[in-house]
Amino acid sequence: MRLRAFVFWLLVVAALAWIGQTIALAGWSYFVTQELVERALREVSARQRAAMSLGTLKARDEVTTDARNSILLAARRDGLSFEDVFVDVTPSAISATVRWSYPVVTYEGRELLVIPMSVHRSSVPAP
Repeated sequence: MRLRAFVFWLLVVAALAWIGQTIALAGWSYFVTQELVERALREVSARQRAAMSLGTLKARDEVTTDARNSILLAARRDGLSFEDVFVDVTPSAISATVRWSYPVVTYEGRELLVIPMSVHRSSVPAP
C-alpha cells in the first residue's frame, strides 16, 4: 500500500511540475514577443512621424513594412517561431498584431494541444 501511495504522489508531483513548466514557458514566450513588438514600434516611431508629415502613402507603407520585418527578424533571433501571415502591421497608427500557438503536447512532430496566444500593440505618433 505504501509503494502505491508513493507512486501516486510521485506522478502527481511530476504532473504538477510539467504543468508549471508549460505555463512558465508559455508566459516567457508571451513576454518576449510583447517586448520585441514594443521595441520594433519604438524604433519606427520617429520614421512614422516623418512619414506622416510627408503624407505620401509610399512613405507610410515603407514604415509599416520595416516594422513588420523588424518584428519577424527579432522573433527569429530570439528563437520564436510564428508564421509571417500572423504578423499584421497597419499604417494608420502603426499597430502590430502577432498571433501564434504555443505547443503543449506534441507527438511525432504534430502539435496535438496548443495554447493560442496573441499580442496587440499600437503606437500613435506625437504631434
